[in-house]
Amino acid sequence: MSETDCEHVLRQIELYLDGELVGVERVEIERHLEGCNPCSGHSEFQSRLKDMLRAKCGCDSVPDTLVERIRSVTVQLHHHEPPPSV
Repeated sequence: MSETDCEHVLRQIELYLDGELVGVERVEIERHLEGCNPCSGHSEFQSRLKDMLRAKCGCDSVPDTLVERIRSVTVQLHHHEPPPSV
């Protein structure tokens, strides 16, 4: 795998692990992880860390409206659009 591919995957790994990537982007990340031991190892580490934090820290429920606002801003930032004014 090229260094650029790995850099892209590692920038997207949190979204991938959280189930936020869909379609072609998700498939591309999965294919890369299947063939790249360093990225696969990093993904596995991040996944175990998330599981451990979830188990130890617990989480309060987040209102659906807040989740949607965060997703909206994240998508806009990903596409280099200015976030909506509040």
